[in-house]
Amino acid sequence: MVGDLTGILIIRACIEEGSSEPLRAQVRLSTDVSTGYERMLTFTRPEAVGALVEEWLTNFMQDAKRIN
Repeated sequence: MVGDLTGILIIRACIEEGSSEPLRAQVRLSTDVSTGYERMLTFTRPEAVGALVEEWLTNFMQDAKRIN
């Protein structure tokens, strides 16, 4: 069973009309909600957001294993 670690990752996406890269995806994340957000990042490419989500989930699982 996983310990009491709770993380959060929020993606806020919008489109900037007329931009050569119209996607704006702001990501706020933390692997421990008791410490607040660790990072806030902005992306313009969907694949970069996907890579970050995968990295975050992997790190979150590793952190959970360490507290058990």
